Amino acid sequence: DTHRSPFLPPDTVPWASSPGLFLVFQAMSSICSMKICLVLAAAAIAAFLVVPVGADETMLLQKSALMSKVAAAKAAEKAPKQPFLVGLRRESVPIYRKGKIASFKTSYSGVLTLGTPAQEFRVVFDTGSGHLVLPAAECATEACMVEGRRKFNMSASDTSVAINSDGSLVPEGEHCDQVTIGFGTGEITGEFAKDIVCFGIGGASTEPPRADEAASASDAGAVVVAEGAADTSGGTEMCVEMSVILAVEMSTSPFKTFRFDGILGLGLDGLALNKEFSFFEMLLGKGLPASQFGIFLTEGEEGEDSEVAFGGIDDRRLLEPLSWAPVVMPEHGHWQVSILAVRINGVELDICRAGGCRGVVDTGASHLGVPAPWNEALEKALTVDADAELMDCRLAQAPVLEIEVQGRNLTLRAEDFMRQMPLMSDVQISTPGGIRADGGSFGAAGEVGGGTAREEEQALARSSRQRRCRPKLMPVSLPAPLGPLLFILGEPVLHRYYTVFDWAAEKVGFATAATHRNIARQQQQQQQLGCCGAGAACCTPDPEEEAVQTMGSGPGRLLEAGRDDADRARDRL
Repeated sequence: DTHRSPFLPPDTVPWASSPGLFLVFQAMSSICSMKICLVLAAAAIAAFLVVPVGADETMLLQKSALMSKVAAAKAAEKAPKQPFLVGLRRESVPIYRKGKIASFKTSYSGVLTLGTPAQEFRVVFDTGSGHLVLPAAECATEACMVEGRRKFNMSASDTSVAINSDGSLVPEGEHCDQVTIGFGTGEITGEFAKDIVCFGIGGASTEPPRADEAASASDAGAVVVAEGAADTSGGTEMCVEMSVILAVEMSTSPFKTFRFDGILGLGLDGLALNKEFSFFEMLLGKGLPASQFGIFLTEGEEGEDSEVAFGGIDDRRLLEPLSWAPVVMPEHGHWQVSILAVRINGVELDICRAGGCRGVVDTGASHLGVPAPWNEALEKALTVDADAELMDCRLAQAPVLEIEVQGRNLTLRAEDFMRQMPLMSDVQISTPGGIRADGGSFGAAGEVGGGTAREEEQALARSSRQRRCRPKLMPVSLPAPLGPLLFILGEPVLHRYYTVFDWAAEKVGFATAATHRNIARQQQQQQQLGCCGAGAACCTPDPEEEAVQTMGSGPGRLLEAGRDDADRARDRL
């Protein structure tokens, strides 16, 4: 009873799986002579192999199937996993001054669903706040009554429960907790609920999870990822149970003018009431291949899409390796990094010479926030006159702005930071007061852009006033501990760089984004440097150094060294 049969698979021990046969062998060993034992043993083995085989054959087949599943699972673990992609839509809302379009408010939003059956909403993905906020069915303020605005109906969801801020259930007939949260220039007042949030690939509508999946998610707050969710094809979804804020009041500014329904906060835990309210915290360890999400933002020209990648990086969106900067003061919940220096045309400004500068990387901000009163000097240095023929300020010859963070320079040019259309010199477009201490969370409040070409041409024909190209800047006035030297790194930075937020390691990664504009700029640089021969593939510049950059456009463009020191930059100019 200690040797394997040569007629069975080497890992099969028949007597171990047949207690009756083992007892037969044991009995024969004690009462029989060797000869009789051999005869009886042979008969027993024959009977075992020929007659009572049904149960054991079934066990062998089941074991084989189980081994196949284990092997498949191991192979799946070794296979590279892809992040879950959600498509974003860029929206621009015009801002009028003196009856003309003076600027635009912009936002990037994607589709999610809440509840069972699913109710669909369009939300802004905002790294400057920490909660999922949606308008409640009971909300009757002006911003909630905008035509087309969708509101969440708790009573229509089988999986929705009212809770207090600590997650406890609200007893029937009692009032629930309320909270007021600031968003840049506005605020919301909301109540709390717990329900199932789902995302679909590419911003497609999602369906609610099956009843068994919803029950499982309710038990542990687990992510429900349909089979194949790592693929970027359609028909997949990612779901998680979490606590949400349902707004019963929303301020008119800025929410009335936007077409999105709510805000999905992607800030660190310090910005959320508790971890149950933090969307990405609820996802961690429950189906994502990595504790990261990546943001790819474009201006939407030529049909170019924007996206957020949950659970990793979309390598197709990078032109170079990532450079990482650690998050400082993560306990405050903001994705803020140290700023080592700020330069214009290679000349360092005094603002950060003594240290203490930081920048919040904020996907909800459509501007570049600059500490007051330094914003005035910076705006003056970056503003240039627009000649009569120039209708797009992104093509203007303007100074180069560098923001140095750990690991790299964030190098911005006119095409990155300029408002698109020239404006009359007396038109004021910035939000009065900018970001202040009483403004709450950052995001969803900035103004960018310029007037339409036709409006500005008509204005120019009626007036001889000077037109000017102005940067997308906004003053930031915050006290310690966040201020006073706090920058907001919004769309001007995020259009130029693919940005990765690493939740576990508390760091932010930057790499030149593979946008149409950046690719064209790279090709121009390579051609000017003689990297490309006729019919030959272009060489790739050092991704870490960004050695030579192109400033402005047209035959008079200057070459600027992105990482040169101030003296060399002055010499070149």
